[in-house]
Amino acid sequence: MSSAALDEALGDSQRVLVDSSAIIGFHTAAERTHALARHLFRRIEDASDPLTGFFSVVSAAEVLVRPIRTSAIAYAHVHAFLSAFPNFHVLTTDFNTAVRAANLRAKHNLQMPDAIIIASGLIAGCDAIVTCDETWRHRLRPQFSSLRWVYLPSLVA
Repeated sequence: MSSAALDEALGDSQRVLVDSSAIIGFHTAAERTHALARHLFRRIEDASDPLTGFFSVVSAAEVLVRPIRTSAIAYAHVHAFLSAFPNFHVLTTDFNTAVRAANLRAKHNLQMPDAIIIASGLIAGCDAIVTCDETWRHRLRPQFSSLRWVYLPSLVA
């Protein structure tokens, strides 16, 4: 695990969209990306760090499925995390997000949930996107080259 590599990949980013897979990695110790996700969230939580985290309402729904199936305690834990983690904000979806997502899906053949997540981050002005989905980086980096596309599995030693 290289937290230094993650910091380098994020560079001077201040607004980071955190994908569902990275949130799950944070909450699941068995995930390969767990240590990197923990480092990311320590940075987001740190009020002296300029990095602020954002997540789509779609990610919230995706992240809550397993805890809902598992137990009321697991659900309460993840719900509290999504509701109150410092400097980590939910991005709601509106018509503008729907239009942007439809364009992303049509032009880049993304799944609609992924398109909505990415559109939310673009509209919110995120300058980095952290994910465990390599497809995003390959399909979208050419069009959105100003964004930092951080693929967590590539940073795991």
